[in-house]
Parts: sequence; C-alpha cells; structure tokens
Amino acid sequence: MSRGRAALLAASLVLAAAAAAEPRYLHNRWDYEAFRAVYPEVLEPNYLPFMAARVALPAASPAWRRPWRWLAGWLGAAPPPPELLVFCRWSDGDFPLAVHVVPPVIDPGLGDALFPRPPGEYVAAVERALGLWEDGLEGRVGFEMAASRAEADLTIELRGEEAPTPDASVQVLGATPLGDACQVERLEGTPLDPRQVRRLAVRYRVPELRVFVADRHGLLLPDQVEKVALHEIGHALGMHGHSPIPNDLMFRVVRDRLPRGELGAEDVNSFVSLYSIPNGTVYRDLPEAPEAPPDLARELPTPPRLALAPHVDPRLGFEVQLPAGWTHLAMEQGVVAVEGVTWDYTCSIQILVRGYPSLADYLGRYAGAHLGGGTLVSESDVEVAGRPALRFVLAAPEAGAIEELTFLESGDGRVVIAIGECPEPLHASSRVYFDAVLDSLELHGVGPAARGREYAPGPEEPAP
Repeated sequence: MSRGRAALLAASLVLAAAAAAEPRYLHNRWDYEAFRAVYPEVLEPNYLPFMAARVALPAASPAWRRPWRWLAGWLGAAPPPPELLVFCRWSDGDFPLAVHVVPPVIDPGLGDALFPRPPGEYVAAVERALGLWEDGLEGRVGFEMAASRAEADLTIELRGEEAPTPDASVQVLGATPLGDACQVERLEGTPLDPRQVRRLAVRYRVPELRVFVADRHGLLLPDQVEKVALHEIGHALGMHGHSPIPNDLMFRVVRDRLPRGELGAEDVNSFVSLYSIPNGTVYRDLPEAPEAPPDLARELPTPPRLALAPHVDPRLGFEVQLPAGWTHLAMEQGVVAVEGVTWDYTCSIQILVRGYPSLADYLGRYAGAHLGGGTLVSESDVEVAGRPALRFVLAAPEAGAIEELTFLESGDGRVVIAIGECPEPLHASSRVYFDAVLDSLELHGVGPAARGREYAPGPEEPAP
C-alpha cells in the first residue's frame, strides 16, 4: 500500500493554508508510541501529532535556560529559545464559542443570471459546517451565533471574490491565521531543561478565518463552500498543521470525494483526542538541528499472531483475521491493516472487493494500474479461500519495497484483491503474515445489488 493510502484515492478540489513546520523534525511512529504510552486514552487511528503547535519558550526567563545559554548570551551569541510541539486549543470553558458569519458581497462579474447564488446560501453552508463539528465531536465543542464581530469569539468572513492564486495550479479557498493563536502564560513547574517540560499553561484564540466563495471558474456551489468551511473550522479548533492522509478532511488539499455531511473516522478520533488530553500538553521538544529519520524497518515477530476477532464486512461479503497489534481501518472497498500508524508504518495488507463478472474482466481494465508501478519478480497460481487465484510479486527499487498482489474470483460477480507491501529486506518475514491473513479469508454470499450496482466502478472511476 502506498503511504497514506494515496494509491486508492483521487485528488481534486482546493488548497487551504495553515502554519508550516520546519523540516528539521519529521513525525514518526516511535515518538508517537512514546507519547501514547503516557496518554493511552487517545483514539486510533488519528493524525494527532500533526495537530501540535510549534511554541517557543520565552527566552527572557532565566529559569527556562540551561546554564550554557547564559554563557552564550554573555558572549553575544545566544541561541534561539527552545521550541516545543504543544497541543494548544480552546479551553473547555470557552464553549460555546460565539461565531459571527459575515455574508459575502458577491462581485457582480461572478454572478449568473440564470442560476443566482444568494449570499444566504453560503451563510447556511457555514452554519451546516458548524453543526457537523458539533455533532461529529459529540458535544465536546459547541457554537452559538453572534450578531456582530464585537460579540464574537470567532468571525467567519465569506469573501465574494475569486480566491487568490499563489501559483498556476493552486487556489487558496480558505485561510485561518494561526501564527499568534497559542500564547504561553506559564510553565507547569520551572525545569532547567526544556526536555523536562511536559505541560504549559496556554491561552488559545483565533479571532477570524476567511472562506472564498469563487474560484477561477466562477461561484462555488454551497456544498463546496461547506467543505472549505469544515476544513478551516478544523484549523480554528486547534489543528495547527495538516493531516498527511489524502482522504482526511484536514489534508492540505480539500477533496471532492469526502462525503458530504460527515467527518472521517481519523478526523473525529484526532479532534476528540485533542479535546480529551490536557490543554497545553507537550508532544515533543523540537531539535535544534535537523534529525535523521529513524529506521522503521524491523523484523516482524514469528510465528504471526492474528487478531482473535475477525474483521467481518457483510456489505462486501467477506471476513478475515488481520494481524494482532496492527492498526485496522475499514474502507469503502474493503479493509487495510498497517504495522504502525496510518501515516508511518512498515508493512501493510489490504483486502479489497470489486464488482466484476470475472477476474479476466477486472485485470483487463486494471492490470496496468496494479502492475505498472514496479518490476515483475514472479507470477504464480495459488489457492485462496478454496478458490484458484493469481499471485504477482513486484519490486519497486526506487521505494525499496516489495508488493505482493493476489487476485481471485468469488464465483458470484465479485473480484477480491489482496495487496501486501513491505520493505524489501523484510519480505521473507512479512510474507508469512500475508499468507496467514489470506489463509483466514472467508467469502460469503451477497445480493445482486452488492455484486453489481453498488460496487461496480463507473466509467470515470480512477484505477486502484
């Protein structure tokens, strides 16, 4: 599986702006696992580490400096103050937030006499977005409408003009200034070493955000504005970066394929976790110089241990036991398991089900998409779930990965695709896991709607 499930997801709509982190630190699962050992209540899967704000400890307080910093300062070469990654959000007592929505003054040149867009439609779209956050986070956040900016904690300004275009391929349809949103009031304790600081007393305020209602093609639909507003409200609620997963709401490019009227599982888990851990919690101190990324490749323990409870999908008509301790994530077309977290993992296994009358029909359309990303190492006939199957092993030298693809027919109009991916040095140990998962696969019958209309791809559907 490609990192972040990008191979399964199509790109589309808009870019939304937020504070960018310096490349001196790369998020990794080892830091996350150390954090989660202290806060085991966070929900999985999530992109919680990417929500943290970069906060500099005030350099003026001697108690927050190491002794050598005093000498450096006396010599006139004081280094910058230490920085931390901190979870910084509205306090529980700030809710409900008073929100004022400024209706757009629509540029007459953007209007359409046959299909006018009254400003109230866009205001209603923003109000729907606020309601989705309230419902999705089960009451952890709340909003009430304010009549003016002066009465508001947060103002959402709808701009009735074409969004700015930083370059030819990008239009920024929304912006939430977060540079000064998180203010450190004091430390909880005054350790000399910033690495000992585990919590700050913080104050969080985001006075306004902007959403544009037009792009280079003209006025947006209210549903599109709703999605942009959803994304920007997420920043205002405490998301200081972007999710690395392309299908998440808080990915830097807002996607048309996000279903209207709901947040994704990782979105909900991340924000519920953010509002469950203490405000001002430190995730990690930032290094003063770029760090080398950790080596994620480690041998998988053998024999493989599978989860006792199988993953059952009655809609697609299969059940399978996935590796115990791996992150499991249900998807529209099946299920994926990763050894790690969804944004940083070593190996992955996907089980996908597609509505096709035969394996030949499916491969006739998608063989190039599946097999074109690497060099074919081997092709063999195998048996899976009591049925004949085809297996291909691909090598992707540029990524240092090996991918195993297994295809079989269900016998009633479905094709099952199993994809296992791992670093090339771990292929021997990981294929034992792939085989164990496939040995547990069971197929069940489904109705005609499931075999045909519901799962068959349309003419414009992208390749897996």
